[in-house]
Amino acid sequence: MIAFLLIRDSFPDKVTTHFTLDGTADGYSSPVAALGQYMLVFAIEAAGTMAAGFSTRSALKSTRSLCVFSCGLAAATAYLLIAAMLTASGSGGHTAQLPLFHLPVAVVVGAAVGGAAWLISRRRA
Repeated sequence: MIAFLLIRDSFPDKVTTHFTLDGTADGYSSPVAALGQYMLVFAIEAAGTMAAGFSTRSALKSTRSLCVFSCGLAAATAYLLIAAMLTASGSGGHTAQLPLFHLPVAVVVGAAVGGAAWLISRRRA
């Protein structure tokens, strides 16, 4: 939400909301609708995490692993959201292309945040 608010004035009327596997844009929405779509993804991730958390039997170990995974997933998704918004804002209303290097970078960001969450949770346990 913060990233959207910081760069919202640079968006064209339609922003890219979906990319093919080669990074070519093939879906467009208004900037507000695009933000809503990403917020829906975050809500689904949160609901899935909470449902999985309630279903765990071994409370501490399973909950810690689930928390670490959720932190990493949220960080990777947030990175991709910001990368897509920056790509859309720099397109000037023309066809945008999200370079594929963003996918492994998102995985690295998610793994780093997940690793940090694991270390922090071990210190508090």
